[in-house]
Amino acid sequence: MLPGTVIGQSKWDVDTPAILLDLDIVERNIAAMADVFRDSSVKLRPHAKTHKSPHLALMQISAGAIGITVAKLGEAEVMAAAGVDNLLISSEIVGPSKVARLIGLAHQVNVLTVVDDLAAARVIGEAAQAAGVRLQTLIDLDTGHHRTGINAGAPALNLAKDVARLPGLDLIGLQGYEGHLQHIEGLEERSNGEAESLGQLVETRQLIEAAGIPLSVVSTGGTGTHRILAEQGGVTEIQAGSYVVMDTHYATIEGVTFGHALTCMTTVLSKTKPNRCIIDAGHKTLSLDSGPSAPKDLPGAHYIAAGDEHGVIEFDDGHCPLNVGDRVEMIPRHCDPTINLHDWYHVTRGDTVVALWPVAARGRVQ
Repeated sequence: MLPGTVIGQSKWDVDTPAILLDLDIVERNIAAMADVFRDSSVKLRPHAKTHKSPHLALMQISAGAIGITVAKLGEAEVMAAAGVDNLLISSEIVGPSKVARLIGLAHQVNVLTVVDDLAAARVIGEAAQAAGVRLQTLIDLDTGHHRTGINAGAPALNLAKDVARLPGLDLIGLQGYEGHLQHIEGLEERSNGEAESLGQLVETRQLIEAAGIPLSVVSTGGTGTHRILAEQGGVTEIQAGSYVVMDTHYATIEGVTFGHALTCMTTVLSKTKPNRCIIDAGHKTLSLDSGPSAPKDLPGAHYIAAGDEHGVIEFDDGHCPLNVGDRVEMIPRHCDPTINLHDWYHVTRGDTVVALWPVAARGRVQ
């Protein structure tokens, strides 16, 4: 169902709760990130798991990105249907139905897949061969995040040798996402951690290439480490995602200076105490996995979730200046899961709604 919003109306009049996307800030964020890599051997492959929008993916490609990263097949299918090409699926593909969908996707667009298990890779390779396609494939390394990924060094080398012999697959590189480093606040500590993670990637690449397997892609990085990697080299592409809209968690990270393009408009529903009010945004509207969202332009105010549908805005000085019916703009703490709670972006320039964009890959977790 379309939101009850009229193009041209003020953002302060949209039905709430609703996420807003400031297009001027988005464009500045995209341009700023593109500038970091414009003259670098390292290229940008933004992660669309953040914004889940083909509109934004195509804007990023137009600004110089070499392709798009997605987390799941469902996201890739949404992007491909909208004309987005050169898609890296950064999670392993396992199971007959998903392998069949991957092969179907490979008939439509250029797609890259990642593996960390020989048996799973063999299933994909056999399906690709039977369908008459070849899938570009990366070995997924664990460089410290301890999620997916085979250990660097000899284990990765052994897997690479086996994968390189499989039919239907073209082994072209490595992936090693260092998610454990993205939100380290201090630049020096983050840089030191990145040196260790990057070292595992580079040394593993050298080991595999010494065995006669050339690798052209080394994919890693995020918003928190993008500039470090652009300056150090050793990788070929960066998967930064959050920068395009930003959130208050990344705003605490030294050296991450992108603007807050994403906010959530809410309405004050109740005010029965002098130091606080209740807004129409709770767990179903604002993600709390990284902490509470922040009221925008309200010094001394902080947000407390109060259930599925409600939130509290409390003021440190004991006086709440808001009244029932007032609007409160919130800046999410974690952009990715907050966006996934909403069907539509209310796209603005200044205070004016200029477009409604579907969050097209919302909920595409399969």
